[in-house]
Formats: sequence, structure tokens, C-alpha cells
Amino acid sequence: MRCSGMRMIKGHDGRAAVLRALEQSGLSMAEFCRRRGLPYATVASWRGAARRATGRFVEVETPAATEPGPAWRNPGAALCAEVVLPGGTVLRVYQLSDQGGAR
Repeated sequence: MRCSGMRMIKGHDGRAAVLRALEQSGLSMAEFCRRRGLPYATVASWRGAARRATGRFVEVETPAATEPGPAWRNPGAALCAEVVLPGGTVLRVYQLSDQGGAR
């Protein structure tokens, strides 16, 4: 059942979209929820769960580089991904290429 004026948000993607919109809005969570017709407690729960999930680590394996020196100094290196963390730290992942193709 849904209360009059309340919107239904379904699935992880829907919750993630709401949380992105909240962060980009510059509004307080209470004002954002009021304007969107969303229950404050529900959005607070989603936000808490998202924050707890960001504390997890993911193991990443990379092939050993055969060329000396950092990949970003290698003219054959291509930027594959860039992740900007909340504190401003930037993680860049480069792929070294050779004549035989990507490794």
C-alpha cells in the first residue's frame, strides 16, 4: 500500500538514482523528500545502506607489466578507468599495449 502523494521507487537502480539526485540537489534530505513526495525514513535507510556498502573492498588483479616504470609514463599506455573517491583521491587504471594487441 502506498500513502497518498507518495511515489513508489523500485529496485536498486531506482534507489541509486534517487540518492544521486539527492546529492546533486544541494537540498537537505528532509526538503528533498518533501518536494519529491518520498518518505524521509525510507530515503534515510537507503542512504545508510549505501554508505555502509562503500566501506567494502574489492580485490583487483592486474597483469604484471613487462615494461619498466609507471604505466602513465609509458607512451603506449591507455587510460582504461578513473575513479574519484569521496575524499578527492583519484585512482587511474592504465592498460599497456604492445604490437600484438591489448594484454
